[in-house]
Amino acid sequence: MCIFLLAAGLSLLKGGNNKGEKIGPVALFIYLFTIMYSLGEGPVAFQYSAEVFPTIQREQGMAWAVCINNTFAGVLSITFPRMQAVMTPTGAFGFYAGLNLIAWGMVFCFVRETKQLTLEELDQVFSVPTKSFIGHELTVWLPYFIKRYIFRRKIMKPPGIIEREEKVNELIHEE
Repeated sequence: MCIFLLAAGLSLLKGGNNKGEKIGPVALFIYLFTIMYSLGEGPVAFQYSAEVFPTIQREQGMAWAVCINNTFAGVLSITFPRMQAVMTPTGAFGFYAGLNLIAWGMVFCFVRETKQLTLEELDQVFSVPTKSFIGHELTVWLPYFIKRYIFRRKIMKPPGIIEREEKVNELIHEE
């Protein structure tokens, strides 16, 4: 997503007096950004809130997720024209591409995987301290991702943080 925003901004630097030559690539990259957003981070607030909040607090959690999402969409709509005037369109797209990159890092470090977990397992996932979770993400999952998807090595998927904690507890109780 970050790359498409950056490409939209950089495509405005292309020389030429014809506005159509500049608008076409910008529209293409905005559409590609929107597609990636819809497939990735877009629905996360709604899906994640629906999964992680206990049943008794789910309504309030979903309400806050929708409120925060819409508030920042409004902030974006209000601030973009001013930023475009002050920073140039390329600068504004670049700024939001940078924010998108920061958001990716925050999601990687703080959003826990909840796919196909029961409510009891969710309690275990969220009982792991944030410091331990970030350590696991940076020392186990990031190296796995780089080796598997960038270097294209066929390696075993490492155990999740819950499985790792269970193994540590078993080893402690065996001794």
